[in-house]
Amino acid sequence: MINMIKYVQNKNIVNVSNEIDVINLEFFSNGTIRIFKEKNSTKLYELSFPKKFLKFNVSENSNEITIEYLNYRFIINDKLEIKVENSKDIILNIDFSTKFCDVEKRNYYSTTLNINEDSYVFGLGDKMGFLDKKGYYYESHSTDDPTHQDEAYPALYKSISYILFETNKHYFSIFFPSTFRYTFDVCKTNLDKVIINNFDSSNDLFLFLGNDPKEVTRRYSDLVGHPYFISLKTLGYHQSRWSYENEEMVMDVYNKFKEYNLPLDYIHLDIHYMDGYRDFTVDKNRFPDIKNLTDLLKKDNVGIIAINDAAIKVDENFDIYRYIVDNKLVGTLKNKPYVNVVWPGDSVFPSYIDPKCREYFENKANEFIKETGISGIWNDMNEPASFKGELPNNVIFKNGNRKITHAEIHNIYAEHMVKCFTNVFKKDNLRPFNFSRAGFATTSKYAFCWNGDNFSLWHHLRYSITQSLSLSLSNFIYNGDDIGGFGGDSNKELLLRWLEANLFLPFLRNHSTLNSKHQEPYAFDEYTIKTYKKFLDIRYKFIPYLYDLAYRMNKFGELISRPLFYNYPFDKECLKINDQYMVGDNLLVAPIIDKSMTTRAVYLPEGYWINYFTNEEFKGNQYIICSANLDESIYFIKKDSIIVNYENLLHINKLDITELVIHLYGDNGEYINYEDDGETLNYQKDEYNLYKIKFNKNKFSLITVHQKYASNYKTIKIIKDGKAKIIPFDYKVNINLEDL
Repeated sequence: MINMIKYVQNKNIVNVSNEIDVINLEFFSNGTIRIFKEKNSTKLYELSFPKKFLKFNVSENSNEITIEYLNYRFIINDKLEIKVENSKDIILNIDFSTKFCDVEKRNYYSTTLNINEDSYVFGLGDKMGFLDKKGYYYESHSTDDPTHQDEAYPALYKSISYILFETNKHYFSIFFPSTFRYTFDVCKTNLDKVIINNFDSSNDLFLFLGNDPKEVTRRYSDLVGHPYFISLKTLGYHQSRWSYENEEMVMDVYNKFKEYNLPLDYIHLDIHYMDGYRDFTVDKNRFPDIKNLTDLLKKDNVGIIAINDAAIKVDENFDIYRYIVDNKLVGTLKNKPYVNVVWPGDSVFPSYIDPKCREYFENKANEFIKETGISGIWNDMNEPASFKGELPNNVIFKNGNRKITHAEIHNIYAEHMVKCFTNVFKKDNLRPFNFSRAGFATTSKYAFCWNGDNFSLWHHLRYSITQSLSLSLSNFIYNGDDIGGFGGDSNKELLLRWLEANLFLPFLRNHSTLNSKHQEPYAFDEYTIKTYKKFLDIRYKFIPYLYDLAYRMNKFGELISRPLFYNYPFDKECLKINDQYMVGDNLLVAPIIDKSMTTRAVYLPEGYWINYFTNEEFKGNQYIICSANLDESIYFIKKDSIIVNYENLLHINKLDITELVIHLYGDNGEYINYEDDGETLNYQKDEYNLYKIKFNKNKFSLITVHQKYASNYKTIKIIKDGKAKIIPFDYKVNINLEDL
């Protein structure tokens, strides 16, 4: 039976219907299309919609509706199935449907994406496993599961219903804008179908089209919001443990790092610093004068970061508990505060979605930071986690006069928690130091993240790379892993290989669990200390290069750490690689991540590549065999690149950095270097510098193309072919490289 099909165009929306159903296609200006039966609510978060797009043609032919948009065609048949084509290549088929679940005895909504069997599927946030998600089942349902091991675990801490596809050398991506639970059968049941199911949301998605993955992911980032601009210091090294539970242990870490001349910028305090695990309290027996401690460490440019958990202890003598219960700012079940068990014991769950609740916690955080002198907030247990089963779906949270079920709030609970604390820093004109275990697609506007609990196991080291890269592709661009593994006991070899592998991921933190073997670098032997220092020194050299990428992350939504295919989208080999990554355009990392191995194959994409340690040059488009002992790793610089460095840093304080080091690799290159004060929000007032650096054979130039910040650089050190020259800093430099 043929269904009669028709369409109605209303500005940038095309409504297509048959005798049974209807779908809508909403076109925007930059390759973004919203396809929906009914729009899902976005009241719990903010999207930045692009401009509406009216320049498209709609025609009807042979009971099909064809929409020509940019260089794409959308062909909708009488079953309302959508075929997306580009230059006669079929990129995607979309089929919306409603099905009945025999178990739950209700309808659910399904979206089937028909793709080629040889396509690649990326994204979905912090799912553990390979970059290509094909062949497995996943969920968007934030889950605290400390036992997770591999790709067989469908859900972890973050719920990001975003998928990036490659098919026939075309890239596109899809985002489902609902906070409810979704399931993703990624070519597991059918080799050429991605089946997305949900029980509580309508069929509604955003489709992003573009020429390459950079363009596609940037359009997604434009919609959900670019990650916030972290401070320069955040790029430094972080030492953590559950727990440095008293002042003596913190001072021991501080003194040991100082004794061994190890770079360090932050020490993290886990839950034992609190009084009975109550948020925004300090155990005076463990930390009799925490403000004196933080002040002492700050004099040596080391900050203290304190954890903050989502749930609040049930205690009538605890002011936070009394306030949120008295003001009905907690989740309720049958009109009573819902109680579950977390670290403090019986606990309630604040309605962080309520503006009054957020204002209260913002004030409490502001008081706490001022009283303690801590430098940042670490948000944990905010899936929300609970020890006596997950919160029931019918727990009610209040948002003003609106009542919202936990089923709807669950995946975005963490975002509203971290939103409480961003303004605390901004009030002092500082960039937030605010990071989170859980999150939604839009959360990176307010907090960065780490990848949650992992284990001191070799396959967790392997997956640390792909997990971080998947998060990056999903717009949690500033992220990192627990170096050495959180659970279990690390060992010397595993710890060093983990540091070498994760060295250029944005967030660099060593963290381990209660009662595990200590895994600070000095917990092993002199060899470990020496090697650990060697690689931390490399990390600190690359701070300005990483900061340039952090600037571009915030400004343009570009990735810092990247899968190889992000830079080389049409090299099929790059689509297959899980154990290498790019940092920006110019640095390739190919670590050894298997026990007892000292040799591995490394794939070099097109061009020429220079071994960072040996300066050997290799032609690209091939695999080469590289060796690296335990105190070595494998990093390559792309030929004809400029790499900016700092030298001899143990801590990051912008005022102390007076020399910019510029490494020139190859025969010619061009680079944009960003500079500001590294910590305030003054960059939003245009107070920053952009330096355009170029070299061509024997000519070198630095031109300031944006100058609104008074640089404290005194000198520039130029290095090429092993030769160096130091010259006075100026906002405009032209020299002959033959003078080196």
